Amino acid sequence: MTAAGGEGAAPADLGRVSGSTLQQLRDALAGDHVRAPLSATALGAVGIRDQADALLAVLGGHGKLACLAILGVALTGRARHTRPPAELVWTGPESHSATARDTAVVLRHLFESAQERVILAGYSFSHAEAVLGPLHHVMRDRGVQATFFVNIEQPKQLTNPPEAHAAAELANFAAESWPFGPPFPRIFYDKRALRPGKPWCSLHAKCVVVDDTQAFLSSANFTDRGQDRNIEAGVLLHDELFARTLAQQWMGLISAGHVGEWVP
Repeated sequence: MTAAGGEGAAPADLGRVSGSTLQQLRDALAGDHVRAPLSATALGAVGIRDQADALLAVLGGHGKLACLAILGVALTGRARHTRPPAELVWTGPESHSATARDTAVVLRHLFESAQERVILAGYSFSHAEAVLGPLHHVMRDRGVQATFFVNIEQPKQLTNPPEAHAAAELANFAAESWPFGPPFPRIFYDKRALRPGKPWCSLHAKCVVVDDTQAFLSSANFTDRGQDRNIEAGVLLHDELFARTLAQQWMGLISAGHVGEWVP
């Protein structure tokens, strides 16, 4: 049987009905606690009232087997698109019952698991060689490609050319936080930061995307304080759709010309 809205797709109107209600109705039908054809009275008798109109718009007039088939398609679609739970990532003191993962451990594991590419955005990288060392290893040993988006401070006065300011800032970044030498990541900066004075702007995001399958977002900077001593909170998502969307957001800045590239 093909449901409305395309082969194998759940009927569009059932998108407004919660998954728990769909499962409740399916169980009631399968156990003969409610009989088809369905009615508002019959649904109310098994505790389904708030979403009865949406259910009847799709299922009304159908027999038991047809209703079970439609509900099965809808529930299968929901299960297919269910996102895995997010993981809390934490820096700082914890209670005895805490289940959060450690920021430094999560970052190391992300870098070590990379197979193809890593996108990293950060505000501060003070002496980050310990944090970024595992990433350099997989770039060297596995050919992983890395793209960085790095904050630079706005100059006090305009330089000539303006890009000279970015070059000086990012040369300092490389000396302090990427002392390993090649291979280097591609390094980009916000072009708006080449201008002195207002409006002030910062590249304040802190996130990592690995292989377009995992995304890590955090309040923690890529510094020893952010990884080990501050109180910081973040989230690790094993969600390909979100990871791919976040990666495209960053890479889109390059294609749109909003960021400049510094080449070591």
